[in-house]
Amino acid sequence: MFWVLWEKLVKDQTEDLDQSRAYRQLHETLGKDKIQAVVAGFYDLIKGHPTLGPYFSEVKDWDELKARIGHFWWIDLGGERYREDIYNPHAVHRYLNIPPDLIDDWLVLFSGHLYEHLPKDHADSWLARATKMAEWIRTDLQQHQEK
Repeated sequence: MFWVLWEKLVKDQTEDLDQSRAYRQLHETLGKDKIQAVVAGFYDLIKGHPTLGPYFSEVKDWDELKARIGHFWWIDLGGERYREDIYNPHAVHRYLNIPPDLIDDWLVLFSGHLYEHLPKDHADSWLARATKMAEWIRTDLQQHQEK
């Protein structure tokens, strides 16, 4: 019985590890242009979103914002840096004073957009990564609210 459970545990951990690494291959599968297009389309949705849009009301150059965030995702999904930008998502979200509960609104909108524009397996991988990142940002925002 022990060995059956052990083999299941090892198999589950291997599958989890493979799934956690899958997003790092998306830059090859999707390519820079597709990642940039998905990001640009998503931030077009953000502009008019009732709860998220107001936090972006002071953006002067939407094309630059989309290029910067597209580059961020390109790197996060395994691509090589092609801009000199430095990223600190925690600090940006703190600076914007985004309430932690708005992370759910972002995830719902992002999820729908991913599944609308990507094959399911690619959307699954990207969304798994985005969900982990969103949880880290939410935790950071909650901790800074408490101070």
